[in-house]
Amino acid sequence: MKFNDLSIKKKFFLILLVFIILPFCCISFWLYNMITSSWLQKEYESQYNQLSVVSKAAEIQLKEYERIIGTIYNDEDILKNLNKNQKIPIDYVEITEFLRNLLKSADHIDGAYFFAANGETYFQDSYSGASYIDVYHSHPEWMQKIDELDGSLGWISTFQVKPKGSTKEEMSYISCAMLVKDISHNWAKRGEFILNINIDLFEDLFEKLEVKDKSTLLIAEDIGNIIWSNDASLDESLDKSVLSDILKSEDSYTEQNYRNKPYIVVKQASAYNDWNYISMIKKDEVLKTREWVVSVVAAQILLVLLFCVFGAVAIQVYIIKPIQKMVVVMNTPDPDFMKNKLYIDQKDEVGSLYRSFNDMNSRILNLIEKNNEANKKEKEYHIQALNAQINPHFMYNTLDTINWMAKDLKAKDISKMITSLSRILRYSISKKEDIVTLEEEINCIKNYLNIYEERYEKAFTSEFKIDADILEYKTFKMLLQPLVENSLTHGFSRQMKGGHIQIIGKKEGEDAVLRIIDNGAGMTRERIFYVLSQDSDRIGLSNINQRLKLLYGEKYGLIIESTPEEGTEIIIHFPPKAKEM
Repeated sequence: MKFNDLSIKKKFFLILLVFIILPFCCISFWLYNMITSSWLQKEYESQYNQLSVVSKAAEIQLKEYERIIGTIYNDEDILKNLNKNQKIPIDYVEITEFLRNLLKSADHIDGAYFFAANGETYFQDSYSGASYIDVYHSHPEWMQKIDELDGSLGWISTFQVKPKGSTKEEMSYISCAMLVKDISHNWAKRGEFILNINIDLFEDLFEKLEVKDKSTLLIAEDIGNIIWSNDASLDESLDKSVLSDILKSEDSYTEQNYRNKPYIVVKQASAYNDWNYISMIKKDEVLKTREWVVSVVAAQILLVLLFCVFGAVAIQVYIIKPIQKMVVVMNTPDPDFMKNKLYIDQKDEVGSLYRSFNDMNSRILNLIEKNNEANKKEKEYHIQALNAQINPHFMYNTLDTINWMAKDLKAKDISKMITSLSRILRYSISKKEDIVTLEEEINCIKNYLNIYEERYEKAFTSEFKIDADILEYKTFKMLLQPLVENSLTHGFSRQMKGGHIQIIGKKEGEDAVLRIIDNGAGMTRERIFYVLSQDSDRIGLSNINQRLKLLYGEKYGLIIESTPEEGTEIIIHFPPKAKEM
C-alpha cells in the first residue's frame, strides 16, 4: 500500500516511528558503540603505557646483570687463574670468592657458573647447589647459542631447577651468559660464563610498579618461549597458535580468544632484545564501566517512548479524531445529514477547518438546490428539442433514395458522392462517442476526399500509405477533416490542377505518426506561428492543436513544416497511451 493511501492516523504513527523513534534508537546505539570504542581505546593506551614503564624498568635491571657478568674482564687475576693449566689451591679459592661476590652484587642472582673449555666447572649457587650443572649439560643448544654469541652477551630462556636430594621447591630462572675469551693470547675460548637470575625478579618488579592485578601479564621471546607470567598456568593453558598470532601481529592492540573468552591483548616489542611484553585482560572487565551508559541510554529510550505515547494520544484527541469525524460526515451522501453543523471548541487550524467545512456544506446544499432546478429546466428544454429535431434516419433514407435514383440513371459519379456524403453524415452525427480509432478517421477522410475529387473533376489526387499497426490508436472524432480541408482550400487555392495530397501513417519508436503532405502554396514561418495561435483566422487548426495537447499532453500537438511555393507537411504524434483510451 502506498503512503498516500494510508489514513492520517497511520501516516502520523509511521512518521513518528521513522523520523523520531528509529533515529533516536540509531543515535543511542551509535553513542553506545562510540563510548565502548572509546573505553577500549583508553584501556589500550593505559595498558601500553604500563608495559612501556615495565619494559624500561626490566631493561634497566637486565643491563645491570650484563654489567655484572662483564666484570670478569675487569679482574686480571681471575682471568690469569682461569687461563692456567696447572692451578694451585689458592687459585680455586680466588675464583670461588669472585663468584661468591657476584651473587652478592645484585638481588635475584642465585647462581654463577663458569664452564671452562678444559672441562672444569667453577660455580657458586645459593639455592640449588650443583643441580644446575646437570640441567646445563642436558641442553647442548645453550652452549651452542653462547658460542654463536662469540663473546657478546645473551639471554637463555626460562628453565626450572630443583636441588638434588632436597625438599626445596623447583625454582625458575633465566640466564645471562657470554663466551669468555683470553684477551691476552689470540682471543682463545676459555669457557662459558653464566649468571642464573631468579624469575622472581619480574614479580618484584611488577609489584613495585603497582601493575593491575586484573591483567594477565607475560614476557615472551619472538620464537614463542614464555619467559615469565603472573599466571602460573598460562604456559599450559595458552594455545601456542594464539601466542604465535600475538607475536606475529604488527598491531600493538588485538583481540584474542583465551579460555573461551574474548581478551584485549596489548603488546610491546623490546628494542633491547627479542623479548615481547604482553598484557591480556578480559574484555568484559574493561567494559564493566560502560554499564551505567547502558542504563542511561535505556532510560532515555524509555522516556522518549513515553513522551511519544503521550504526544501521540494528544495528537489523536486534538487533531486526528476531529479530522476523522469530519471525514465520516464528508463520506455520508445524505443531504439531510449534511445539514447538521459540526462543532468543536478549538480556535486553531482544526477549528478553522470545521468552520470552513460547515460553510462549504451550506454552499453545497445551495448548489444542490440550484442544480436540481437547472436539471429540471434542462429536461424540459431537451423534450422541446427532441420534438423539434429532424430524425437523422430521415436524412439517411433520403440520401439512400437519391443514390438509387442516380444508379438508375447510371450516374456513377453522383452515386459515389452521395454514398460518401452519407457515410460522413452517419460517422459525424450518429456515432455518439467522441473518441474514435485512426482507422475510423482515415475511412472518413477517404470519403471526404472522394467528394472533393468528384467536385473538382479529379483535378488533384490523393494517396494513402497507412501501416496496419497504427490503426488501433485512438483520437478525437473529426481530427483529420479540418487539416485536409486546409490543404484543399488554402494550399491549392491558386491552382487545384496537379495538386497531390499524401497521408502517411507509421510507427516511429513507441509513437504512431501521421503525416499530411501537400504540394500546394506553402506558408512562411510567421504564418505557421500565426495559424497555430488562438488569434488565427483558421480557428480549426488552432482548436485541433489545443485539443491534441489536452488529450495527450503539452508536448503533443500539430507540427507544421512548410516551404513557400513547395508545399506543407503537417505531423501528428500519437503516444502509446492512445491505444488504451
